[in-house]
Amino acid sequence: MANQVQLSITHCPMIASGIAADMAGLDQSLDRDNGLLDYARLRRTTVQAWSPFQKGFFDGVFIGDRDNYRELNAVLDEWAAKYEVTPTGIAVAWITRHPANMQVVLGTTNPGRVAESAAGSELPLTREEWYRLFRAAGHTLP
Repeated sequence: MANQVQLSITHCPMIASGIAADMAGLDQSLDRDNGLLDYARLRRTTVQAWSPFQKGFFDGVFIGDRDNYRELNAVLDEWAAKYEVTPTGIAVAWITRHPANMQVVLGTTNPGRVAESAAGSELPLTREEWYRLFRAAGHTLP
């Protein structure tokens, strides 16, 4: 019924590999999960994203990390102002906007973080906004 995977804007190999599938030689094009996202969508299995604010595999959060993610944080701030939410809300919106109808597992009991995240869960990011965040996180589009 559900499969929990680590997933964030900056750590999304299950999404990035599908986007760059025909871009041989690009690390992003490597399929590291054997089509997990496609399988989940075909079987109507809900993908639950844990560590939605992590840079990578337990490398800390990308929100506010302007040394390593200057462009991404600038775009997060831009969309946060536009939609009147926090950058955390935009990071959640990026996940929930995906057509696989993913859910976000916050792993927090902080009421403020829960409220910020919930505010972003229903935002109608456009495709252009979604892909701009994807590129700002360092991913490549064909």
